[in-house]
Amino acid sequence: MKKFLNTMLVTAAVVAASTTAYAATSGAKVAQGAYIGASAGAANTNVKYNRYASGNDTSTSTTIASKEVETVNSNAGKTAGIFGLIAGYNFQSGSVVFGGEIYGGFDSTKVSVYDDTASGYSTERAAIGSVTVKRTNFMGFAPRLGFMVAPNTLMYARLGAEFGKWTATSTPNAATLANGNAFTSTADSSAEKAVNKSSKGGVSFAPGLGMEVYMGKAFLRAQYSYLFGPKVTVVQNMKDYVAGTYNGEFANHTMKMTQHKVELAVGYKF
Repeated sequence: MKKFLNTMLVTAAVVAASTTAYAATSGAKVAQGAYIGASAGAANTNVKYNRYASGNDTSTSTTIASKEVETVNSNAGKTAGIFGLIAGYNFQSGSVVFGGEIYGGFDSTKVSVYDDTASGYSTERAAIGSVTVKRTNFMGFAPRLGFMVAPNTLMYARLGAEFGKWTATSTPNAATLANGNAFTSTADSSAEKAVNKSSKGGVSFAPGLGMEVYMGKAFLRAQYSYLFGPKVTVVQNMKDYVAGTYNGEFANHTMKMTQHKVELAVGYKF
């Protein structure tokens, strides 16, 4: 991720050094005006995962009072491609540039947060299976404030407000479900076999930094942003599993997302 960001910044710096002639007039407002563009890059998503049992302890038939049974904490991450469109307007006063931008696009992020499908029939937690979280699209608004560090080069900071639905999924362990001893009864256990999903949207804070190089009406951008994502909880029904497979009526999977994004964009200023 760091190498990718450094490569983008170096590329933009080289373009800036070789295209200063486009800003021949020192007082020209090269950044002012409306613009549109397209972006592509990579998003590194980190998921802070917690699981705890709730309901009755199936081994003692007493209520789990303090989430003390089967508590798990871990972190998982993955880098995926992102693609989007941008549109905005800049005001320029001397070397100071300020404005606002709307953006949106597609996110191919899918993180395998937990996977216990290969643990076997009799192992504690064997019934949990796998837990994943993903996001497919996003949109947002970002006020920006920057400074022209060269006649055609803008350095800026942004305070983004970003919306994108995250979906968490828990899938029971198919091998355990096939084991006749997995349940306390051979009666209908469809609730325990079900794939459970939960989604969370809302607005997340996404600050960032970037650089733009103007070449006449066109510009090239390199940008980094950090997303403070939401928390999603998905509940897995474990009531009919035998004690020792899972000592709780429910497994509560909680995921908190954060995301580093690095992007290149090309645009046109009207």
